[in-house]
Amino acid sequence: QSFAFNVFEFFIKSNPAKANNYGVSFNKRNDFLAKGNSLKAADKSDNYSAFASIKADENNQFVFTGTYRLLKIIDNTISRQKADNSVLGRAEYFTNKFNGFLNASILYEVGSGQEQKREFTYVEVPAGQGLYTWIDYNNDGVPQLNEFEDAVFQDQKKYVRIFTPGNQYVKANFLQFNYSVDLDPKAILKSSSNKALLKILKQSSTSSSLQIGKKQLSNNNFLFNPFQKSVVDTSLITLSTLLSNSYFYNRTSSVFGFEVTHVKNITKSILTYGFESRSIQNLSTRIRASIKKNLITNLSVKQVRNVLATQAAKFENRNYNVLQNIVEPSITYTYKSNIRATVGYNFANKKNTIDSLEKANSNAAFADIKYNILSGSSLNFKFTYNSINFKAYNGAQNTSVGYLLLDGLLPGKNYLINVEFTKRLAGNIEISLQYEGRKPGIAPLVNIGRASLRALF
Repeated sequence: QSFAFNVFEFFIKSNPAKANNYGVSFNKRNDFLAKGNSLKAADKSDNYSAFASIKADENNQFVFTGTYRLLKIIDNTISRQKADNSVLGRAEYFTNKFNGFLNASILYEVGSGQEQKREFTYVEVPAGQGLYTWIDYNNDGVPQLNEFEDAVFQDQKKYVRIFTPGNQYVKANFLQFNYSVDLDPKAILKSSSNKALLKILKQSSTSSSLQIGKKQLSNNNFLFNPFQKSVVDTSLITLSTLLSNSYFYNRTSSVFGFEVTHVKNITKSILTYGFESRSIQNLSTRIRASIKKNLITNLSVKQVRNVLATQAAKFENRNYNVLQNIVEPSITYTYKSNIRATVGYNFANKKNTIDSLEKANSNAAFADIKYNILSGSSLNFKFTYNSINFKAYNGAQNTSVGYLLLDGLLPGKNYLINVEFTKRLAGNIEISLQYEGRKPGIAPLVNIGRASLRALF
Protein backbone atom coordinates (compact mmCIF):
# COMPACT_ATOMS: atom_id res chain seq x y z
CA GLN A 1 0.00 0.00 0.00
CA SER A 2 3.03 2.34 0.04
CA PHE A 3 3.21 5.22 -2.41
CA ALA A 4 4.99 8.52 -3.02
CA PHE A 5 4.72 11.45 -5.41
CA ASN A 6 6.35 14.78 -6.16
CA VAL A 7 4.94 17.87 -7.81
CA PHE A 8 6.80 20.69 -9.56
CA GLU A 9 4.74 23.79 -10.23
CA PHE A 10 5.23 27.04 -12.14
CA PHE A 11 2.66 29.81 -12.05
CA ILE A 12 1.88 33.44 -12.87
CA LYS A 13 -0.70 35.10 -10.63
CA SER A 14 -2.05 38.58 -10.08
CA ASN A 15 -1.88 40.25 -6.69
CA PRO A 16 -4.05 38.03 -4.41
CA ALA A 17 -4.72 40.99 -2.09
CA LYS A 18 -6.84 42.71 -4.77
CA ALA A 19 -10.56 42.05 -5.17
CA ASN A 20 -10.11 40.71 -8.70
CA ASN A 21 -7.34 38.19 -9.25
CA TYR A 22 -6.43 35.63 -11.88
CA GLY A 23 -3.61 33.40 -12.98
CA VAL A 24 -2.32 30.39 -14.91
CA SER A 25 -0.19 27.48 -13.73
CA PHE A 26 1.59 24.38 -14.96
CA ASN A 27 2.55 21.46 -12.76
CA LYS A 28 4.20 18.13 -13.40
CA ARG A 29 3.40 15.24 -11.06
CA ASN A 30 5.33 11.96 -10.77
CA ASP A 31 3.77 9.01 -8.93
CA PHE A 32 5.69 6.10 -7.42
CA LEU A 33 4.17 2.78 -6.28
CA ALA A 34 5.51 -0.32 -4.57
CA LYS A 35 7.27 -2.89 -6.71
CA GLY A 36 9.24 -5.53 -4.84
CA ASN A 37 11.04 -3.88 -1.94
CA SER A 38 11.15 -0.36 -3.37
CA LEU A 39 9.04 2.39 -4.92
CA LYS A 40 9.18 2.61 -8.73
CA ALA A 41 7.90 5.25 -11.13
CA ALA A 42 4.34 4.30 -12.11
CA ASP A 43 2.94 7.26 -14.03
CA LYS A 44 3.33 10.99 -14.60
CA SER A 45 1.02 13.81 -15.57
CA ASP A 46 1.19 17.34 -16.97
CA ASN A 47 -1.51 19.67 -15.66
CA TYR A 48 -2.40 23.05 -17.23
CA SER A 49 -4.69 25.28 -15.14
CA ALA A 50 -6.27 28.74 -15.25
CA PHE A 51 -8.35 30.54 -12.65
CA ALA A 52 -10.11 33.86 -12.14
CA SER A 53 -11.97 35.44 -9.23
CA ILE A 54 -13.99 38.54 -10.09
CA LYS A 55 -15.60 40.52 -7.31
CA ALA A 56 -17.66 43.35 -8.73
CA ASP A 57 -18.62 44.51 -5.23
CA GLU A 58 -19.25 43.09 -1.74
CA ASN A 59 -22.46 41.43 -2.94
CA ASN A 60 -21.39 39.78 -6.20
CA GLN A 61 -18.55 37.37 -6.89
CA PHE A 62 -17.70 35.02 -9.76
CA VAL A 63 -15.05 32.28 -9.48
CA PHE A 64 -13.76 30.09 -12.32
CA THR A 65 -11.17 27.31 -12.47
CA GLY A 66 -10.21 25.05 -15.36
CA THR A 67 -7.66 22.22 -15.67
CA TYR A 68 -6.42 20.06 -18.55
CA ARG A 69 -4.40 16.94 -17.65
CA LEU A 70 -2.22 14.66 -19.76
CA LEU A 71 -1.56 11.34 -17.99
CA LYS A 72 1.18 8.99 -19.19
CA ILE A 73 1.85 5.48 -17.85
CA ILE A 74 5.46 4.53 -17.13
CA ASP A 75 4.93 1.02 -15.73
CA ASN A 76 1.53 -0.54 -16.43
CA THR A 77 2.28 -3.49 -14.13
CA ILE A 78 1.91 -1.30 -11.04
CA SER A 79 0.04 1.81 -12.21
CA ARG A 80 -3.56 1.93 -11.04
CA GLN A 81 -4.67 4.07 -13.97
CA LYS A 82 -4.65 4.18 -17.76
CA ALA A 83 -3.14 6.76 -20.10
CA ASP A 84 -5.72 9.51 -20.44
CA ASN A 85 -6.45 13.13 -21.30
CA SER A 86 -9.01 14.75 -19.00
CA VAL A 87 -10.66 18.13 -18.47
CA LEU A 88 -12.21 19.79 -15.43
CA GLY A 89 -14.12 23.09 -15.44
CA ARG A 90 -15.81 24.71 -12.46
CA ALA A 91 -17.73 28.00 -12.18
CA GLU A 92 -19.38 29.55 -9.09
CA TYR A 93 -21.44 32.70 -8.66
CA PHE A 94 -22.54 34.28 -5.36
CA THR A 95 -24.90 37.24 -5.02
CA ASN A 96 -26.78 39.24 -2.39
CA LYS A 97 -29.35 41.61 -3.92
CA PHE A 98 -31.79 44.27 -2.76
CA ASN A 99 -30.58 44.73 0.82
CA GLY A 100 -30.71 41.02 1.57
CA PHE A 101 -34.00 40.20 -0.19
CA LEU A 102 -32.20 37.72 -2.47
CA ASN A 103 -29.31 35.49 -1.44
CA ALA A 104 -28.23 33.04 -4.09
CA SER A 105 -25.34 30.83 -5.15
CA ILE A 106 -24.82 28.67 -8.23
CA LEU A 107 -22.17 26.03 -8.92
CA TYR A 108 -21.62 24.33 -12.28
CA GLU A 109 -18.91 21.75 -12.84
CA VAL A 110 -18.19 19.50 -15.82
CA GLY A 111 -15.31 17.20 -16.55
CA SER A 112 -13.94 13.88 -17.67
CA GLY A 113 -11.62 11.41 -16.05
CA GLN A 114 -11.26 7.80 -14.97
CA GLU A 115 -13.56 5.96 -12.60
CA GLN A 116 -12.66 2.81 -10.73
CA LYS A 117 -15.16 -0.03 -10.80
CA ARG A 118 -16.28 -0.58 -7.22
CA GLU A 119 -17.78 -3.19 -5.00
CA PHE A 120 -18.65 -2.88 -1.34
CA THR A 121 -18.56 -4.94 1.81
CA TYR A 122 -19.87 -4.44 5.35
CA VAL A 123 -17.31 -4.39 8.15
CA GLU A 124 -18.23 -4.85 11.81
CA VAL A 125 -17.25 -2.07 14.22
CA PRO A 126 -17.97 -1.42 17.93
CA ALA A 127 -21.69 -0.95 18.61
CA GLY A 128 -22.80 2.64 18.08
CA GLN A 129 -19.94 3.54 15.74
CA GLY A 130 -21.52 2.16 12.56
CA LEU A 131 -24.56 2.99 10.44
CA TYR A 132 -25.97 -0.42 9.48
CA THR A 133 -27.40 -3.49 11.20
CA TRP A 134 -27.29 -7.13 10.05
CA ILE A 135 -30.52 -9.14 10.10
CA ASP A 136 -30.08 -12.83 9.30
CA TYR A 137 -33.15 -13.14 7.07
CA ASN A 138 -32.40 -16.69 5.88
CA ASN A 139 -31.10 -17.90 9.30
CA ASP A 140 -27.89 -19.35 7.89
CA GLY A 141 -25.57 -17.41 10.22
CA VAL A 142 -23.65 -15.91 7.29
CA PRO A 143 -23.88 -12.15 6.55
CA GLN A 144 -24.92 -11.46 2.95
CA LEU A 145 -25.11 -8.13 1.13
CA ASN A 146 -28.93 -8.22 0.99
CA GLU A 147 -29.22 -8.64 4.78
CA PHE A 148 -27.99 -5.20 5.92
CA GLU A 149 -30.33 -2.30 6.75
CA ASP A 150 -29.98 1.28 7.94
CA ALA A 151 -29.94 0.90 11.73
CA VAL A 152 -32.59 2.67 13.82
CA PHE A 153 -31.18 2.27 17.33
CA GLN A 154 -27.69 3.08 18.57
CA ASP A 155 -26.85 -0.44 19.77
CA GLN A 156 -27.77 -1.86 16.34
CA LYS A 157 -25.27 0.33 14.50
CA LYS A 158 -22.56 -2.32 14.28
CA TYR A 159 -21.48 -2.18 10.62
CA VAL A 160 -20.02 0.34 8.22
CA ARG A 161 -20.19 0.14 4.43
CA ILE A 162 -16.75 0.03 2.81
CA PHE A 163 -16.39 0.66 -0.91
CA THR A 164 -13.51 -1.31 -2.35
CA PRO A 165 -11.93 0.17 -5.48
CA GLY A 166 -11.11 -2.37 -8.13
CA ASN A 167 -8.17 -2.53 -10.47
CA GLN A 168 -10.26 -1.73 -13.56
CA TYR A 169 -10.82 1.83 -14.76
CA VAL A 170 -13.38 3.17 -17.18
CA LYS A 171 -13.42 6.51 -18.98
CA ALA A 172 -16.17 8.62 -17.41
CA ASN A 173 -17.80 12.01 -17.76
CA PHE A 174 -19.22 13.80 -14.74
CA LEU A 175 -21.37 16.83 -14.01
CA GLN A 176 -22.28 18.69 -10.82
CA PHE A 177 -24.91 21.42 -10.61
CA ASN A 178 -25.99 23.15 -7.37
CA TYR A 179 -28.13 26.16 -6.68
CA SER A 180 -29.41 27.79 -3.53
CA VAL A 181 -31.89 30.71 -3.42
CA ASP A 182 -33.29 32.40 -0.27
CA LEU A 183 -35.93 35.15 -0.43
CA ASP A 184 -36.75 37.49 2.47
CA PRO A 185 -39.44 40.03 1.43
CA LYS A 186 -39.22 42.12 4.63
CA ALA A 187 -35.85 43.41 3.42
CA ILE A 188 -37.58 45.54 0.73
CA LEU A 189 -41.09 46.13 2.17
CA LYS A 190 -41.87 49.25 4.13
CA SER A 191 -42.50 48.70 7.83
CA SER A 192 -45.40 51.19 7.90
CA SER A 193 -47.58 49.32 5.40
CA ASN A 194 -51.02 48.27 6.75
CA LYS A 195 -52.24 46.14 3.84
CA ALA A 196 -52.97 42.54 4.87
CA LEU A 197 -51.16 40.99 1.90
CA LEU A 198 -48.03 43.04 2.51
CA LYS A 199 -48.09 42.12 6.21
CA ILE A 200 -48.16 38.43 5.27
CA LEU A 201 -45.31 38.92 2.80
CA LYS A 202 -43.23 40.72 5.42
CA GLN A 203 -43.48 37.74 7.75
CA SER A 204 -42.74 35.22 4.98
CA SER A 205 -39.49 33.79 3.67
CA THR A 206 -38.56 30.98 1.32
CA SER A 207 -35.59 28.74 0.77
CA SER A 208 -34.89 26.57 -2.26
CA SER A 209 -31.93 24.39 -3.18
CA LEU A 210 -31.06 21.78 -5.78
CA GLN A 211 -28.09 19.44 -6.11
CA ILE A 212 -27.55 17.22 -9.16
CA GLY A 213 -24.57 14.92 -9.61
CA LYS A 214 -24.05 12.56 -12.56
CA LYS A 215 -21.36 10.15 -13.70
CA GLN A 216 -21.64 8.05 -16.82
CA LEU A 217 -19.44 6.14 -19.21
CA SER A 218 -17.79 8.42 -21.74
CA ASN A 219 -19.13 8.47 -25.29
CA ASN A 220 -16.51 11.02 -26.43
CA ASN A 221 -18.86 13.88 -25.48
CA PHE A 222 -19.12 15.95 -22.31
CA LEU A 223 -22.13 16.04 -20.01
CA PHE A 224 -23.46 19.60 -20.22
CA ASN A 225 -27.19 19.52 -19.39
CA PRO A 226 -27.88 18.69 -15.70
CA PHE A 227 -31.63 18.36 -16.39
CA GLN A 228 -31.34 15.81 -19.18
CA LYS A 229 -33.25 12.70 -18.12
CA SER A 230 -32.42 10.38 -21.04
CA VAL A 231 -29.56 8.60 -19.27
CA VAL A 232 -29.14 5.03 -20.50
CA ASP A 233 -28.80 2.57 -17.60
CA THR A 234 -25.98 0.71 -19.31
CA SER A 235 -23.84 3.89 -19.36
CA LEU A 236 -24.81 5.23 -15.93
CA ILE A 237 -22.30 5.03 -13.07
CA THR A 238 -23.99 7.21 -10.43
CA LEU A 239 -26.86 9.69 -10.32
CA SER A 240 -27.93 11.73 -7.29
CA THR A 241 -30.54 14.47 -7.02
CA LEU A 242 -31.59 16.44 -3.94
CA LEU A 243 -34.36 19.04 -4.23
CA SER A 244 -35.56 21.03 -1.23
CA ASN A 245 -38.14 23.84 -1.06
CA SER A 246 -39.38 25.51 2.13
CA TYR A 247 -41.84 28.29 2.98
CA PHE A 248 -41.65 29.94 6.43
CA TYR A 249 -44.15 32.25 8.09
CA ASN A 250 -43.12 34.10 11.26
CA ARG A 251 -39.92 32.10 11.28
CA THR A 252 -38.36 33.96 14.21
CA SER A 253 -41.57 34.63 16.16
CA SER A 254 -42.01 32.98 19.55
CA VAL A 255 -45.83 33.46 19.41
CA PHE A 256 -46.99 31.80 16.19
CA GLY A 257 -45.45 30.43 13.03
CA PHE A 258 -45.54 27.62 10.54
CA GLU A 259 -43.47 26.12 7.76
CA VAL A 260 -44.05 23.87 4.76
CA THR A 261 -41.15 21.83 3.37
CA HIS A 262 -40.83 19.52 0.39
CA VAL A 263 -37.70 17.38 0.02
CA LYS A 264 -36.98 14.85 -2.70
CA ASN A 265 -33.79 12.77 -2.67
CA ILE A 266 -32.97 10.30 -5.47
CA THR A 267 -29.83 8.17 -5.83
CA LYS A 268 -29.01 5.59 -8.48
CA SER A 269 -25.77 3.68 -8.83
CA ILE A 270 -24.30 0.65 -10.49
CA LEU A 271 -22.79 -1.86 -8.10
CA THR A 272 -21.24 -5.27 -8.64
CA TYR A 273 -24.64 -6.97 -8.42
CA GLY A 274 -26.51 -4.47 -10.67
CA PHE A 275 -28.38 -1.17 -10.42
CA GLU A 276 -29.81 0.10 -7.14
CA SER A 277 -32.20 3.06 -6.94
CA ARG A 278 -33.37 4.78 -3.77
CA SER A 279 -35.87 7.60 -3.50
CA ILE A 280 -37.27 9.47 -0.50
CA GLN A 281 -39.91 12.19 -0.94
CA ASN A 282 -41.02 14.11 2.15
CA LEU A 283 -43.82 16.71 2.30
CA SER A 284 -44.20 18.14 5.81
CA THR A 285 -46.00 20.96 7.61
CA ARG A 286 -45.16 22.19 11.11
CA ILE A 287 -47.31 24.66 13.06
CA ARG A 288 -46.33 26.15 16.42
CA ALA A 289 -48.32 28.44 18.68
CA SER A 290 -47.64 29.88 22.11
CA ILE A 291 -50.58 29.59 24.52
CA LYS A 292 -48.65 31.38 27.23
CA LYS A 293 -45.10 32.60 27.51
CA ASN A 294 -43.93 29.24 28.81
CA LEU A 295 -46.42 26.94 27.02
CA ILE A 296 -45.95 26.12 23.31
CA THR A 297 -47.97 23.73 21.13
CA ASN A 298 -46.68 22.05 17.98
CA LEU A 299 -48.42 20.12 15.22
CA SER A 300 -46.41 18.23 12.63
CA VAL A 301 -47.98 16.53 9.59
CA LYS A 302 -45.88 14.51 7.12
CA GLN A 303 -46.31 12.40 4.04
CA VAL A 304 -43.26 10.33 3.12
CA ARG A 305 -42.74 8.02 0.16
CA ASN A 306 -39.74 5.69 0.46
CA VAL A 307 -38.73 3.60 -2.58
CA LEU A 308 -36.01 0.99 -3.06
CA ALA A 309 -35.62 -0.71 -6.46
CA THR A 310 -32.90 -3.24 -7.25
CA GLN A 311 -32.61 -5.03 -10.58
CA ALA A 312 -30.45 -7.92 -9.38
CA ALA A 313 -32.32 -11.22 -8.91
CA LYS A 314 -30.89 -11.96 -5.45
CA PHE A 315 -31.88 -8.51 -4.20
CA GLU A 316 -35.42 -8.21 -5.57
CA ASN A 317 -36.77 -9.35 -2.18
CA ARG A 318 -35.59 -5.99 -0.80
CA ASN A 319 -37.68 -3.86 -3.17
CA TYR A 320 -40.46 -1.73 -1.72
CA ASN A 321 -42.56 1.39 -2.31
CA VAL A 322 -43.78 2.57 1.09
CA LEU A 323 -46.19 5.45 1.62
CA GLN A 324 -46.26 6.92 5.15
CA ASN A 325 -48.72 9.42 6.64
CA ILE A 326 -47.68 10.78 10.03
CA VAL A 327 -49.39 13.18 12.45
CA GLU A 328 -47.67 14.35 15.63
CA PRO A 329 -49.17 16.94 18.05
CA SER A 330 -47.16 17.94 21.11
CA ILE A 331 -47.07 20.54 23.87
CA THR A 332 -43.97 21.93 25.59
CA TYR A 333 -43.73 23.59 29.00
CA THR A 334 -40.68 25.55 30.11
CA TYR A 335 -39.90 26.82 33.61
CA LYS A 336 -37.27 29.55 33.57
CA SER A 337 -34.11 27.99 32.16
CA ASN A 338 -34.24 24.97 34.45
CA ILE A 339 -36.98 22.68 33.15
CA ARG A 340 -38.37 21.85 29.72
CA ALA A 341 -41.05 19.17 29.45
CA THR A 342 -42.72 17.89 26.28
CA VAL A 343 -45.59 15.43 25.92
CA GLY A 344 -46.97 14.31 22.59
CA TYR A 345 -48.62 11.69 20.45
CA ASN A 346 -47.53 10.23 17.11
CA PHE A 347 -49.80 8.37 14.71
CA ALA A 348 -48.26 6.76 11.63
CA ASN A 349 -49.98 4.85 8.85
CA LYS A 350 -47.54 2.98 6.60
CA LYS A 351 -48.21 0.69 3.68
CA ASN A 352 -46.17 -0.98 0.98
CA THR A 353 -47.88 -0.24 -2.35
CA ILE A 354 -46.23 -3.10 -4.28
CA ASP A 355 -45.85 -6.89 -3.97
CA SER A 356 -47.49 -8.18 -0.75
CA LEU A 357 -49.01 -4.81 0.27
CA GLU A 358 -47.85 -5.00 3.90
CA LYS A 359 -49.34 -2.42 6.30
CA ALA A 360 -48.54 -1.03 9.75
CA ASN A 361 -50.36 1.42 12.02
CA SER A 362 -48.51 2.76 15.04
CA ASN A 363 -49.81 4.78 17.97
CA ALA A 364 -47.04 6.27 20.08
CA ALA A 365 -47.26 8.45 23.20
CA PHE A 366 -44.09 10.07 24.50
CA ALA A 367 -42.82 12.32 27.29
CA ASP A 368 -39.50 14.17 27.25
CA ILE A 369 -38.14 16.09 30.26
CA LYS A 370 -34.89 18.03 30.47
CA TYR A 371 -33.69 19.43 33.80
CA ASN A 372 -30.75 21.84 33.86
CA ILE A 373 -28.94 21.53 37.17
CA LEU A 374 -26.58 24.13 38.55
CA SER A 375 -22.85 23.97 37.81
CA GLY A 376 -23.24 22.99 34.16
CA SER A 377 -25.12 19.74 34.64
CA SER A 378 -28.28 18.50 32.92
CA LEU A 379 -30.53 15.44 33.13
CA ASN A 380 -32.65 14.33 30.16
CA PHE A 381 -35.35 11.64 30.36
CA LYS A 382 -37.56 10.36 27.51
CA PHE A 383 -40.17 7.60 27.60
CA THR A 384 -42.10 6.30 24.57
CA TYR A 385 -44.92 3.77 24.40
CA ASN A 386 -45.64 2.54 20.86
CA SER A 387 -48.42 0.12 19.95
CA ILE A 388 -48.01 -1.27 16.41
CA ASN A 389 -50.65 -3.15 14.42
CA PHE A 390 -48.86 -5.03 11.62
CA LYS A 391 -50.92 -6.59 8.80
CA ALA A 392 -48.90 -8.90 6.56
CA TYR A 393 -48.12 -12.54 5.81
CA ASN A 394 -46.31 -14.66 8.41
CA GLY A 395 -42.62 -13.81 8.52
CA ALA A 396 -43.02 -10.43 6.83
CA GLN A 397 -41.59 -8.66 9.86
CA ASN A 398 -38.26 -10.36 9.14
CA THR A 399 -37.81 -8.63 5.77
CA SER A 400 -36.43 -5.30 4.54
CA VAL A 401 -39.88 -3.76 4.14
CA GLY A 402 -40.94 -5.16 7.53
CA TYR A 403 -37.95 -3.52 9.22
CA LEU A 404 -38.91 -0.20 7.61
CA LEU A 405 -42.60 -0.42 8.48
CA LEU A 406 -41.88 -1.36 12.10
CA ASP A 407 -39.04 1.14 12.63
CA GLY A 408 -36.86 -1.66 13.96
CA LEU A 409 -39.48 -2.65 16.56
CA LEU A 410 -41.98 -5.55 16.68
CA PRO A 411 -45.77 -5.82 16.36
CA GLY A 412 -47.64 -5.22 19.60
CA LYS A 413 -46.54 -3.12 22.57
CA ASN A 414 -43.11 -1.47 22.48
CA TYR A 415 -41.45 0.54 25.26
CA LEU A 416 -38.46 2.87 24.85
CA ILE A 417 -36.57 4.64 27.66
CA ASN A 418 -33.67 7.08 27.25
CA VAL A 419 -31.82 8.72 30.16
CA GLU A 420 -28.79 10.98 29.81
CA PHE A 421 -26.80 12.83 32.47
CA THR A 422 -24.26 15.45 31.37
CA LYS A 423 -21.87 17.39 33.59
CA ARG A 424 -19.23 20.00 32.79
CA LEU A 425 -15.93 19.48 34.63
CA ALA A 426 -13.06 21.96 34.97
CA GLY A 427 -14.55 24.38 32.46
CA ASN A 428 -13.96 22.54 29.21
CA ILE A 429 -14.29 18.83 30.08
CA GLU A 430 -17.74 17.30 29.67
CA ILE A 431 -18.75 13.83 30.88
CA SER A 432 -21.91 12.11 29.66
CA LEU A 433 -23.63 8.98 31.04
CA GLN A 434 -26.41 7.42 28.97
CA TYR A 435 -28.90 4.60 29.43
CA GLU A 436 -31.17 3.21 26.72
CA GLY A 437 -33.83 0.59 27.41
CA ARG A 438 -35.93 -1.05 24.71
CA LYS A 439 -38.71 -3.64 25.09
CA PRO A 440 -39.89 -4.54 21.55
CA GLY A 441 -43.07 -6.64 21.49
CA ILE A 442 -42.61 -10.06 23.08
CA ALA A 443 -38.82 -9.89 22.76
CA PRO A 444 -36.63 -9.59 25.90
CA LEU A 445 -35.72 -6.22 27.37
CA VAL A 446 -32.59 -4.68 25.83
CA ASN A 447 -30.40 -2.56 28.16
CA ILE A 448 -27.58 -0.37 26.84
CA GLY A 449 -25.26 1.85 28.88
CA ARG A 450 -22.72 4.32 27.49
CA ALA A 451 -20.25 6.78 28.91
CA SER A 452 -18.27 9.46 27.04
CA LEU A 453 -15.77 12.16 27.87
CA ARG A 454 -15.37 15.25 25.66
CA ALA A 455 -12.93 18.13 25.63
CA LEU A 456 -14.46 21.41 24.42
CA PHE A 457 -12.22 24.06 22.88
